Amino acid sequence: MESAFVSASAIGDQRQKIEEYKHILSSVIASNDIVQAKKFIDHILSDDVPLVVSRQLLQTFAQELGRLEPENQKEIAHYTLRQIQPRVVSFEEQVLVIRCRFV
Repeated sequence: MESAFVSASAIGDQRQKIEEYKHILSSVIASNDIVQAKKFIDHILSDDVPLVVSRQLLQTFAQELGRLEPENQKEIAHYTLRQIQPRVVSFEEQVLVIRCRFV
């Protein structure tokens, strides 16, 4: 997973970068692995990912969260909200979606 993050963050074209991250997200959602989901959240909220990309990916993540097993949805939603908290002003729309649907 780390190598996928490194290669995605190295892509210069923003659209290609977003598509690569969406591909990673699809595999995370399909695996239903909480650890991978948390790593994905941590990475897209890191300084390695530009804010405009993070916003779009978090929006997609919030929409895809419902595809996880029900018992995992709430845990990941709470984890995501905790991780966003220091930068909540930058992700207001995404926080609203997650809170309305999963908390």
